[in-house]
Amino acid sequence: MTEPSDVELVQRFRSGDPEAFETLVRRHQHRLYRLASVWLRDPRQAEDAVQEIFLRAWRGLAGFRFRAAPFTWLYRTARHVCGEYNRGRRAESLEAEPADPADGPERRADDDEAARRVRQLVAVLAPRQREVVMLRIFEELTVAETARAMGCRQGTVKALLHKAIARLRSEGAEGLE
Repeated sequence: MTEPSDVELVQRFRSGDPEAFETLVRRHQHRLYRLASVWLRDPRQAEDAVQEIFLRAWRGLAGFRFRAAPFTWLYRTARHVCGEYNRGRRAESLEAEPADPADGPERRADDDEAARRVRQLVAVLAPRQREVVMLRIFEELTVAETARAMGCRQGTVKALLHKAIARLRSEGAEGLE
């Protein structure tokens, strides 16, 4: 039996099937947590943000118009929620070490030296470059999906990725394509 698509799950949820929403949550919660933890640099706030994202999704899916993929819609909601969290707290320097993730669900990955180095490298990027790297490289979205999620053109995604990779190479990241 094949898994239902996100579109099918949204349609089922809108028809009154709460289990369809639970499936969407299970399918995307870890992915959204990874994104939120990079944007917020605090595991506890990232967990809170993911809860807020899904709360807004629960309330907003009734009006979902299927002009984008459901994950793209969730991603944009995540951007808005994380932006609100960041505006609500004191600005942190990009060079600052993130809060201790020992309480977060990705503790093992954060303890790994390679993960710390990647986090440090990505932190030097401009926000839009960091976003395109997260989506294209870490989340493996296509250029078209990334453009839709970021609300820009595909050429902009390519240019941002090119500049980001050049910057990462100049900072010592090897083997980037």
